[in-house]
Amino acid sequence: MIKKPENLPNVSRVDPFLGNEEANLPKPEGIAAMWWCAKPPVGNTHPGACLPFGMVSACAYSGAYVTGYGRYGLSLDGGSPPVMYDRHEALGIAHFQQTGTGRIRMYYNYLLTTPLDGEGFEGRTKRRGLVEEKAWPGYYAGKFEETGIGFEVTVSKRGARHLYHFPEGTDSPMVAVDVSNGGLLVDDMSTYPQWADLKVLEDGSVTGEVVMEGIPVRFKCRCEGAEAFLWEEEEEMEERDYVLNLERQKYRPTFGFGFRGGEGLVMELVFGFSLRTDKRAAKACDREGGFEAEALRAGGIWEEALSKVEVEGGTDDQRQMFQTAVYHSFQKPADFQNENPFTNKKGPFFFDLSTLWDLYKTQLPLLMTLWPEKGAAFVEFLCEVAKREGGFPVSYLMDNVPDRFTKQATGLCHAILEDARCRGIEGDWDQVLSLLWKSSESGKGRRSRFGEYGRSFLATPLSHTLDISYAHFCMARMARGIGHQTIHDKAAALSVHWRNAFDEKTGLLREDSTYYEGENWNYSFRFLHEMEERISLAGGDKGYVALLDKFFGFTEGEHGERIFRFEGMNNEPDMEAPYSYLYAGRHDRAARVLRRAMQCQFTTGVGGLPGNDDSGGISSWFVWSACGVFPVTGQPIMLIGSPLFEKAVLHLEEGDFEIEAVNNSEENIFVQECYLNDRKIDRSYLNLSEFQSGGRLRLVMGSEPSDFGNYQRPPSFSP
Repeated sequence: MIKKPENLPNVSRVDPFLGNEEANLPKPEGIAAMWWCAKPPVGNTHPGACLPFGMVSACAYSGAYVTGYGRYGLSLDGGSPPVMYDRHEALGIAHFQQTGTGRIRMYYNYLLTTPLDGEGFEGRTKRRGLVEEKAWPGYYAGKFEETGIGFEVTVSKRGARHLYHFPEGTDSPMVAVDVSNGGLLVDDMSTYPQWADLKVLEDGSVTGEVVMEGIPVRFKCRCEGAEAFLWEEEEEMEERDYVLNLERQKYRPTFGFGFRGGEGLVMELVFGFSLRTDKRAAKACDREGGFEAEALRAGGIWEEALSKVEVEGGTDDQRQMFQTAVYHSFQKPADFQNENPFTNKKGPFFFDLSTLWDLYKTQLPLLMTLWPEKGAAFVEFLCEVAKREGGFPVSYLMDNVPDRFTKQATGLCHAILEDARCRGIEGDWDQVLSLLWKSSESGKGRRSRFGEYGRSFLATPLSHTLDISYAHFCMARMARGIGHQTIHDKAAALSVHWRNAFDEKTGLLREDSTYYEGENWNYSFRFLHEMEERISLAGGDKGYVALLDKFFGFTEGEHGERIFRFEGMNNEPDMEAPYSYLYAGRHDRAARVLRRAMQCQFTTGVGGLPGNDDSGGISSWFVWSACGVFPVTGQPIMLIGSPLFEKAVLHLEEGDFEIEAVNNSEENIFVQECYLNDRKIDRSYLNLSEFQSGGRLRLVMGSEPSDFGNYQRPPSFSP
């Protein structure tokens, strides 16, 4: 097995196993002991090989919830996840995985590949212990305990490469690929092909197509020097062609292909994939080079990606946590450039937005900031979806079912797209605005919660009222920016009704509503465009801070008062809430919460995450907060926090932005003075233009609160 490359320092600091298992965090101290878990305390990440925003991933497959890797069964609440398997074990290596998500219905794990020793097909369905695992970005390896067969996998842009090492004395080494495999071995989470066609070609390779959940996955696989064959129900077939059509047959057999023999005791399988054409799959498979070269190339791609944001200072563990958080933040959405299976046309295309509710506050602003060219592609992709499906998605998975997860949120693409425009992402903004307005106010939108909001100035559950009000604010700002007065005036008039969701007596969201994965408290401190008025509704600075203090656990409630506290970083509904203190002039309170969260809710090792990472949603919160700045999606500002590191540098398109924290330590968490490009400022935010153009933010830290940010607070925005 190849060694980890020593010349890739950022890659070497990443631990792909971080967050794979149930949380094993530092003992919560102070206010952190008051926080609760709405979701299972397990990161649900996997250690498999992938590229930044990669189309293809490959990982050991046990069938467990939720990536297909690991030991756990279905878990939906805040308790420990049920254990399906006492040890780490696997059936083989599968392709295409989610990362960090919860229950989302689509779990992929296609073309399950299993190396077999002399017992042949009898061993294909046997579970093997998974030992000697190791991984770094772009590479994953291990050994199947009972057979002693070692494996290594790496990936390319549209392909994967497997290397299997058979022990001495193995008779007839063989690899079987199960084309019928899909999903998980948990409850009703498996999936089965609707159609498939496999062929053994004259050159000994295998090509085929399998339709899973309406999506055609075309592939080609080769194994030099080996004999290819097809199989069904654990029996080899003499035929060189196989067709499955569920419209014509009722039974659902297991089926696939395999290779026998090869060059000695090592078998190398090379896969190429495409959702559009056999030719593109073949081209991805027929790439030159060997396994080690491809693995090192993948590592080099990751090194370049990981170097887009760098830190100095802190402990070795903190730097590993940070670099791994960057790694997790750069895995999704999956970039299927030129692979649109619905139009069969070239152009930007993405899958695995699972879901935008998890990604829009932290992960997508990070993508837009550090990868503006990918941000432009993402904008174009969202518009293509809106034109084809009649509306913008809340999630987007590798299937043909639109409008999934509408119970989570409404109108998130409005905030995402206005955020992209604010960040200078290239796009046809006239077209974007037209699509946003039409999809919200007519057709599909009129039949959705947008229509409900337009008729009654309220949408239920009440968190959707906040979503839709903010969506209209974002449309109004976009319309103002490009000079569309009519849409501006109409959208601005509809942006003010967030107030209807609040109880003026309590200063909180009303209790006569359900709230997705939380309670009214967890949604009451979201960023709005009219934060000054929001704070007034709670009784002004004093009343708003008093509510926040109860929420985070600084103070207790009154006798009989129902308080639902901060979910910590276990979930996304209130992940921005610590920064809400800035709007009431209490930067010191924000600093206490942020540092406590980074101290108690993240660590190294397999139990290093506080909850589902949700495609990098939680990890990107850590990246932003550890650097010391935080985005407000859809608004042209960046909030200043309490950096974990002495120095952070974000390499932006217009120039590096450097954040230096002088005298920083575990005790010195409070900003005493703040300098932007050597000019002292007293405000607790940056204008986005100041951040995007590059520069230097210098924070002098101390152990006692100061008056920093007390008077110059983040602004409210009128549409």
